[in-house]
Amino acid sequence: MASHQRTQTETEPSETDTDTESAAEDAFADLPPSAKLVHFVLDRDDQRTQTQLVEETALSARTVRTALGRLEDAGLVTESICLRDARKRVYSIADGTGDDPDVVEAEA
Repeated sequence: MASHQRTQTETEPSETDTDTESAAEDAFADLPPSAKLVHFVLDRDDQRTQTQLVEETALSARTVRTALGRLEDAGLVTESICLRDARKRVYSIADGTGDDPDVVEAEA
């Protein structure tokens, strides 16, 4: 009799794929609502400065700063220098789909 044993690759995704996905989902699920709101705005609008995020979310500057720190620690958001004003930082979703930082208009 021939036995039909399937390998793991034939039947289900590899453990590393599911581990990576579940780790990202767990990291996002553990975030406070303020960080999820900031992530949502960045996901919708590509890139924003901290001041723009404060204006769009109606959260305090301190809350947005804390949310951005948590999102960065979770690997969900990246920070780059605004090419128009090096004193400012531009935040975007970590998957790299955002526009160039110099596209974001410098604030008055």
